[in-house]
Amino acid sequence: MIHTDCNFPIIEYQKGKSTREWGQYHGETFRVAIQELYEIRVELMLAKNPALKNSIKPLAEEQLEATRQFAPKITEELEGIAEGAGLTKEQIVILNNYTDFRDIEMPEEGCSTVHVSRDGEVYSGQTWDMHSSAKNYVSVIKTPEDHGYPASVIFSLVGCVGMMGVNSHKALIGVNNINTSNARAGLIWPVLVRKCLQSKTLVDMRQVLINSPVTSGHNYIISDPTGGEHWEITPIKQEKVGSIGANESGGVFHTNHCLGIEIKKMEDQTSTSSTTHARWDLLTQKVPNVKSYNDLKALLQDHEGHPKSICSHFESGAQDPSMTCGGGIAHLTANDLYFWRGCPTHDKNFVEYNFKLEAQGESLDFRKV
Repeated sequence: MIHTDCNFPIIEYQKGKSTREWGQYHGETFRVAIQELYEIRVELMLAKNPALKNSIKPLAEEQLEATRQFAPKITEELEGIAEGAGLTKEQIVILNNYTDFRDIEMPEEGCSTVHVSRDGEVYSGQTWDMHSSAKNYVSVIKTPEDHGYPASVIFSLVGCVGMMGVNSHKALIGVNNINTSNARAGLIWPVLVRKCLQSKTLVDMRQVLINSPVTSGHNYIISDPTGGEHWEITPIKQEKVGSIGANESGGVFHTNHCLGIEIKKMEDQTSTSSTTHARWDLLTQKVPNVKSYNDLKALLQDHEGHPKSICSHFESGAQDPSMTCGGGIAHLTANDLYFWRGCPTHDKNFVEYNFKLEAQGESLDFRKV
């Protein structure tokens, strides 16, 4: 298959349009690439578990209905993407939620999440480690202040409603994978990311997060200018595994093994990422040295220990390979946001964007600088 390079596009939604119209625009604009990405993801799913083939449709329907109950407007956007891209609803669920399908293990889905408070300044960010085939499809979604919710900038894939992001109230959410038992058909997790970005504060995001009917286990980083928290969330248990306030000094971080006392009891250690402990050790060593926004950027693009580095390039061939396909960081006590695609050291097609939160009339919005 020929893989389209989308060149890290910014998909900008128009104020005054419905969320379904947002999705239709998204889907129509990137129709070919979205169809390619769906084919890649369903092939990866079935390569891991061929027996799943006859269960995909009912599982997708259950997940979509749970998502509609939780966030109807974002579900309309998702359905609009499917309509615009010429996919079925089942296919758009697979594209967005393929790692969460019951009994599917994608052990090399990685990511490192970091939150740092230093001298009253607050920084959060993460790498996005995925199957290397996803890198060409990485995108940014920019939503206006509309439908009663803040403006936001979201790191995503074409066809997906979002994987991490920051809104105009400087509330940030990021995600990384953990492998736990007790998966069940529930919420499509990118919709949970978007739902949290409708919140104005860390407290509000926390309430959305811990009350969500998730499908399987993830760690979520949530933060705002008052501080940051890591939460390991599963269908049956939620546990805060790290936090630090704006007036404290230090950092908290997560890779891809469970940290919570209760969550560890549910961990599937046979599927743990083969790079998680290497990245954890590097972060343990390096996070105390993060003193600035640029320090955090350098940390998340660091290659010490390559290929099992924080900017990961490890492809063992034994499991579903995972590479750092990009990431995002925010200076939450200032107005700065940085997203990137690829690797500045090893990729010829590396792309980066800087955004600044500024007043736009009576609203706040992100301007690309």
